[in-house]
Amino acid sequence: MNLYITRGEGFLKNCLFDGLAHSYNVTERRYVKPYPEVTGYIIKYFCDQNQITESVISAADYLLGIQDPDYGGFPSFYQTEYLYAFDTAQILTGLAALYEKTRQEKYLNAAVQAGRFLVDMQADEGGIVPIFDRQAKEKLLDARTYRIWNGPLSGLMCKVTEAYAALYRITKDFQWSRLVQLTADYYEKAAYIECSHPLGYWLEGLIAAERFHKVQTIMEENVIPRVQENGYIPYTHTSGYAYVSGTIQLGILLCKLGYVDLARQIRDYGRLVQAHSDSGGLFQYARKDGSLDNTIHTEVNSWGTKYFCELERMLAEKA
Repeated sequence: MNLYITRGEGFLKNCLFDGLAHSYNVTERRYVKPYPEVTGYIIKYFCDQNQITESVISAADYLLGIQDPDYGGFPSFYQTEYLYAFDTAQILTGLAALYEKTRQEKYLNAAVQAGRFLVDMQADEGGIVPIFDRQAKEKLLDARTYRIWNGPLSGLMCKVTEAYAALYRITKDFQWSRLVQLTADYYEKAAYIECSHPLGYWLEGLIAAERFHKVQTIMEENVIPRVQENGYIPYTHTSGYAYVSGTIQLGILLCKLGYVDLARQIRDYGRLVQAHSDSGGLFQYARKDGSLDNTIHTEVNSWGTKYFCELERMLAEKA
């Protein structure tokens, strides 16, 4: 295993405590933002690497404890009054991966319950309402839900296809396979998302539904021209910084489509960012030279580091 993976996975293991994954604020030198959604990512990552430690099991069991017993959805951060469809889908994927490794029914049952919540949030044509208000017992479709991160028409919601695909894999129930395609049919028509991180989510969802031609077209028209010589991709066309996770996500997708040299360039940019922090993790926002950009905040995040380790492993297999 190379040093970059060792350092990255070290950060992921260190940030997983008290049941949840955390970001790390480099100026305050403390962990922040205990995040259920990202905990699902990390559980799946370590399941894929056959590294099912006590902290991974504890995290999964913690998530089971915060799952809404009536609706099956999950909250995000400290916002316990709401259940989030996107977050629920990512947690579901982690629990499904853990069930595949442990065969413990409690993880299967929780994943299926989460899937039913997603179905309840999805309209017949495929669009998914992003937020459920637990107190009002109603879905939310107002100004808050039309922002780029969680609007029902936002392409990032296409990543829910991964959760449905995971449910089909562990249950063999055809309804989940049908929902993969229904969701992709709806979100394939989403407008191009300029911001690299939600763009990555959209394309990941389309890949899970095997919409390879669409993804390749978007890559050739909207992503490859943005990749700079050192692998840096600005968050938007006019941003002076990268959202590092989004950059690495696009590198993984390029690798899957056969653009291995470009993926290596992006991997090298990730290494440059990692070198600027002694934590082993990657800044959420970084400049072209890999140094911290504090325009938004000064945090190392776990999801970007997870994607970086994933890309490192993918490219190591191709070496």
